[in-house]
Amino acid sequence: MGAARHTPRVQRAVLVLRYYLDLPDPEIADLVGCAPATVRVHAFRALGTLRARLSAHLTAEDHSG
Repeated sequence: MGAARHTPRVQRAVLVLRYYLDLPDPEIADLVGCAPATVRVHAFRALGTLRARLSAHLTAEDHSG
């Protein structure tokens, strides 16, 4: 989960709670202290960061041989 280190702490928490513990957004919102809609925003942004880092990593591997 190295790429996740590049996301803010609350975004990492949302990813873990949602995708590893399979908690629903309202429960995650209670745990991290925000609204369920904000949980969705945090998840969206964190996944975008992970996609960008993975894409950059794969591109770098392509260029290195």
